Amino acid sequence: MDRLTNRLWFRLTLVVLVIHAVLMPLLFSGLLFIVERSHADIFVDQVRSYGNLLADELELGDALVSQERTRALLDSFILSGRGNYAEVVHDGKSLQNTIAPAAHGEFLGDDFEFGDHHDLSYFISIPVNRKDGQWVLRLGFDESQTWEHIARTRHQILFALVLFTVVSVTLAFWLATRIAKPMSHLRSAARQIANGNFDAHLSAQSSIYEVQELASHLESMRSELVGINARLSREVIERASAEAQRRALEERLRHSERVATVGTLAGGIAHEFNNIMTPILLYAQTARDEIPAESAAAGDLTRVIAAAHRARSLVNRILAFSRDFGTGSNALVRIPSVVHEALELLRAVVPSNVEIKLEARQDLPAVLGDAGLVHQLVMNLCTNACQAMRPKGGLLNVKITRERDPADPRVNPGDYVVLEVSDTGHGMDARTAERIFEPFFTTREVGEGTGLGLSVAHGIAAGMRAQIVVDSEPGCGARFRVFFPAANAASVSDIKFRELGKRA
Repeated sequence: MDRLTNRLWFRLTLVVLVIHAVLMPLLFSGLLFIVERSHADIFVDQVRSYGNLLADELELGDALVSQERTRALLDSFILSGRGNYAEVVHDGKSLQNTIAPAAHGEFLGDDFEFGDHHDLSYFISIPVNRKDGQWVLRLGFDESQTWEHIARTRHQILFALVLFTVVSVTLAFWLATRIAKPMSHLRSAARQIANGNFDAHLSAQSSIYEVQELASHLESMRSELVGINARLSREVIERASAEAQRRALEERLRHSERVATVGTLAGGIAHEFNNIMTPILLYAQTARDEIPAESAAAGDLTRVIAAAHRARSLVNRILAFSRDFGTGSNALVRIPSVVHEALELLRAVVPSNVEIKLEARQDLPAVLGDAGLVHQLVMNLCTNACQAMRPKGGLLNVKITRERDPADPRVNPGDYVVLEVSDTGHGMDARTAERIFEPFFTTREVGEGTGLGLSVAHGIAAGMRAQIVVDSEPGCGARFRVFFPAANAASVSDIKFRELGKRA
């Protein structure tokens, strides 16, 4: 009910009804008064004129010579239909009409207003001056016809006012709906905007100037607010993206600092360990050369020397992680050929339940680095993937592609040759993925690994200015991607020039 009473068309129609309810009774009363007064004045003027004419005839004629002629004149007045009472009075004697109905009563005195005495008769007295004395003509005129005219006019006025009210209310309702229609369009468009459809326009097709101005101002406000909302949305998205990028950069920085710290510590330990192993290896070889080869001590020294070489190999791997190992020769390396060679060696040692699949483009650019270190990086990544699938087997997928300005936010923009190694193993959680490149960190059982494979791969990639990213979830395998910077034309020309210089 409240929604109905608050509608524009309802309010305007109700206002028109209230106005008519207040003004129509006053208008009806005024019109009725004018009509009654008009009819009364006309009636009085007519009857007085007719009475004066009849008095003149009595005064100038011979109708008063005998009673018969007088009564005949009075009866003719009654028969004319204008009056219902006629009387002539002279010297206290009265002579009345003979055919007037008795129901109209007798003369009660002159009426000064139409409708006096409420007897439906209008009585007037007119003096008649004759030579034989003064006579008085008393006439009663019938008011009923005039009252009937007034009654018919009253009904006509009432009908006209009712018809006028109906037409006015109808026109008011039509006008209200015409005015409210553009408002309804504005409301519908506003509701669409409130529901998220910011492209809806606040327009109204109306010839009313105020409605056009309102629609124009609302549309201007909508355009401005939509523009502000779009700018705010972009700013929120940009700020969220910048915040996410900042967090990612902070995480990469913390990871790099952690790896660098561990690498520095590992490098220092490796240097000290290498200093200790050098005299051990030197003295063991000298001692073996000075004793007979067939003695038992020579065999023991041979085993000591072999163990020392294994220790030195371990030291080299630690130095590679700590970036003290270097990148070897700075030459052009074709990643697909190195990967082919590494996979050929790997197929001979991986379990039979592990399938190896290679996808490599042949039109890839070269990268700057050492082919031997790239070979070791590929072997370490593939070996780690095979270890993750050892219990149940699976698919080792190696893919080599090229990407320009990767969409991954963890990788800087540039032109890269991408080595991707993925497996269908058990995967790992985010906490484990954060530590996999730390030296001596491993999730395997005791005696099954040193935890240096991925750390060495990270060191080799860092030495070649490559970036390693890993994606993994528990139960969904792991994917390692190495982004090698593609060699540009200047680097290729410089390397070829140096090779020609060496040959010369």
